[in-house]
Amino acid sequence: MRIVLVDDEHLPLMRLKTLLEKSKVPEIDIVGAYTESLNVIAQIQALQPNVVFLDIVMPDMDGLALGEKLQELLPNVEIVFITGYDKYAIDAFNLHAIDYLLKPVQEARLQKTLERLQRVSENNQQMATKQKMIKLLGGIKVITSEGKVQLMKWRTSKAKELFAYMLSNRNEIIYRDTILELFWPESDIEKASKQLYTAIYTIRQTLKNYGLEGIQISSPLLNSGYKLIVENVVIDVEQWLDQLKSLPPLQEDTADKHERVSQAYTGDYLGDSDYLWSEGEREQLRRLWLRHAQHLSDFYIRSQQYAAAVRVQERIQIISPDEEESYFSLMKLYDLLNNAAAVEEQYGQLKKMLQEQLAVEPSVEIEGWYRSWRKVSTTSHVDVLN
Repeated sequence: MRIVLVDDEHLPLMRLKTLLEKSKVPEIDIVGAYTESLNVIAQIQALQPNVVFLDIVMPDMDGLALGEKLQELLPNVEIVFITGYDKYAIDAFNLHAIDYLLKPVQEARLQKTLERLQRVSENNQQMATKQKMIKLLGGIKVITSEGKVQLMKWRTSKAKELFAYMLSNRNEIIYRDTILELFWPESDIEKASKQLYTAIYTIRQTLKNYGLEGIQISSPLLNSGYKLIVENVVIDVEQWLDQLKSLPPLQEDTADKHERVSQAYTGDYLGDSDYLWSEGEREQLRRLWLRHAQHLSDFYIRSQQYAAAVRVQERIQIISPDEEESYFSLMKLYDLLNNAAAVEEQYGQLKKMLQEQLAVEPSVEIEGWYRSWRKVSTTSHVDVLN
């Protein structure tokens, strides 16, 4: 375990160095000990530590800012904060650090930190080769190379939303002021900046926990902006759009391909959250899918594959339950399948949806079709009884 120590006070720095060298954890290598932040920044990439023990209060750079910079330069490095302060520091920094230690550092407490670091390192090595995809359709999830779906767990909802925002603007520079105004509009600049650092730390730690080393956050504008870079990780939205654009014309021998692409749309963009900034992208993607799904349904109807058309229309209702036309399509399809009860059920659901959402009745066309169908259905029923 390669370790760098950072503390502006020489005596605590040497005490920590001694405790680490006496610890029971094997193969500890202290590759650097610094009292000045700028020296750490200049040499950190050459040293390539696994862990940095970092004092929160530094004279030339705030500990949060220094830690954020170090993780930008070495995305996989773990940060252990050291603080002489108590409750407020612990509450704030425990959100993003792998651990924290109170001064004066106690040997037993340090041993627990080192054991935790070992476990995290082993887990990260196992996870690193397994993660392959980030899902945004239906909500943020991770898919392993074995196809296992994992819901990403976040320490704070703000970190989750910031990650979603940066991922939505991936490979583009996002100005720091834009982030602060969007996510912390009511906070003063100093408080908002610390909250931003905290969120960035949390995102980086979460990505490491899920083995997503291919997603990194850099700060190319000297801390005035951020850029989330995605490499060797598939984003399901990009994959789905590529598949949709490359589809061949819809006909009997290509219908299966169209069906697979339609089913790959597993839910709305970031569908587990109601972020206002994502609404435009969410609506655009949903409309693309709805257009293709309706195209597929029309093909099945022309081919008299009514059961297949029903399945497509049922998915339309699940994805977009306020689409009046899908209820009407299902009413007509169930009529073709001689399922009168299902026709009535769809009509009832349509009326309920329109009343709850818009306080209106079904369109004149739908009401006219339903009355005609009811008349024919009733007449047929009477004829059977006679």
